[in-house]
Amino acid sequence: MLRSRFVLLLALCATLVATWVAGCRPAPAATPQPAAAPATGAPAATPSPSALTPQRGGTLTVAVAADPDGLDPHKTVAAATFQITRNIYDTLVQTDEKGRLVPDLALRWAPSADGLQWTFTLREGVHFHNGRLMTADDVVYSFQRLLSPATAGPRAKDFAVIDSVSAPDAKTVVFTLKRPSAAFLSNLAYGWAAIVPKEAADTLRDHPIGTGPFKLVEWVKDSHVALERFDGYFVPGVPYLDKVTFQVITDPAARLAALRTGEVDVIPELPAQDVAAVRQDPGLKMVEVPFNGIQYIAVNNKMPPFDNLKVRQALNYAVDKQAVVDVAQFGIGVPIGSHMPPVTDYYVDLSKRYPYDPAKAKQLLAEAGYPDGFETTMILPQPYDYHIRNGQVVAEQLAKVGIKVKLETMEWGTWLQQVYNGRQFALTAIGATGRLDPEPFLSPYVSTSAENMRNYANKTFDELAAQGSVEADPAKRHAIYAQMQTLLADDAAAIFLLAPLSSVTMQKDVQGWVVYPIDIYDLRTVWKANGR
Repeated sequence: MLRSRFVLLLALCATLVATWVAGCRPAPAATPQPAAAPATGAPAATPSPSALTPQRGGTLTVAVAADPDGLDPHKTVAAATFQITRNIYDTLVQTDEKGRLVPDLALRWAPSADGLQWTFTLREGVHFHNGRLMTADDVVYSFQRLLSPATAGPRAKDFAVIDSVSAPDAKTVVFTLKRPSAAFLSNLAYGWAAIVPKEAADTLRDHPIGTGPFKLVEWVKDSHVALERFDGYFVPGVPYLDKVTFQVITDPAARLAALRTGEVDVIPELPAQDVAAVRQDPGLKMVEVPFNGIQYIAVNNKMPPFDNLKVRQALNYAVDKQAVVDVAQFGIGVPIGSHMPPVTDYYVDLSKRYPYDPAKAKQLLAEAGYPDGFETTMILPQPYDYHIRNGQVVAEQLAKVGIKVKLETMEWGTWLQQVYNGRQFALTAIGATGRLDPEPFLSPYVSTSAENMRNYANKTFDELAAQGSVEADPAKRHAIYAQMQTLLADDAAAIFLLAPLSSVTMQKDVQGWVVYPIDIYDLRTVWKANGR
């Protein structure tokens, strides 16, 4: 009975994902294929770009805030990298704009009755950019590489449930799991599950080779990443664009100026301070949707005085989250109370758990032994202006209860090494984006997780995380993740601030841009009405 219920849950997962996204994203022009049983020979699902007839050709210039930290998909956690590499590499499955899992390199898949084996049938005739045919051996190699300690892949933990990967023949791949995992299939849709060729693995950081719609022309560090259409791409008719350039412009004002002068075509993440003005600009168009992500102040739970629960709770009472939304994000966003965005089906509203109460914050600080407050440091990752503004506003509020915060900006690559990987920080302003299942969104708080940069530790939370990953009953699974969110709030594991709005701004001739529930820029169906 449990086995059949688990398989039922796997089918329901795609439906649940579709439910929470459907309420906040435009309906597609055509109904995508269901995730449970894609038909043999089905084409890779691509969103309908527009009711207009797409034009082929032209160059699209996309303004991005940060340089990628490398183009090897197995060795990064940076959104700035995956936003680009989605167009270079492919994965076994992908998400459509409604969050449903649909075919990519795999035509179809099926779990065993006990949920311990997944069998994938691969698409035939897929080539890497170097001209070689992709086979099941490449899939096996890619996951072995991702999981190898030698790779030191920061996302390897997402696939720690894999016991083995095998290729019975050239178009079949079998994953054997250590235990059933409700999140396994959705994890395959993320950029770090990309399929790569073994012969190019050592040089992927600077010379990526995938099966995706575009291939690398050049990467000039801190300047731009240039791609061109891969004519051997396996989906007929796309991409439409000849070339794509990701132009690094770290200053948000300079990005908007470049858009208005026509130097760039798209700003995928318009700063909140510019939204109101751009809404009134007749020369530009904007797509606005609730964002599948959050912004928060991470707290090092292991570092004194933040190892004291009362101190962490004082931090939360001292912060007026609505003021952070209004001042730091110019009213673009909603307050939250735990590590889950409101657009998800598993969200629990805990935004009132710590009402703004400076007097309560001072009382807790006194009880913790800090009646006069203390001094600390908050690291702000550059060039993410929205995190910097959040940190500045929070620091001003903490000062009112006696906590003097020194603000230190840090280049993104250094931040990844020192803060994310090294856990050498007291406070830092950061965010979390785009997960399709609650398990990987909350599992970074598990005490043994490599992603637990906050050094949070709660035995009950760990036990619930283990239960949630295998629970077959959807209602029970919802209850488990509700408890986990509540524990994070009760333990004041971080200062959970807000869920932002996603605002994509572009020239009026840009067509077919689709916003996805994970943080990617998929340019397969983007085209320019002027053809230039």
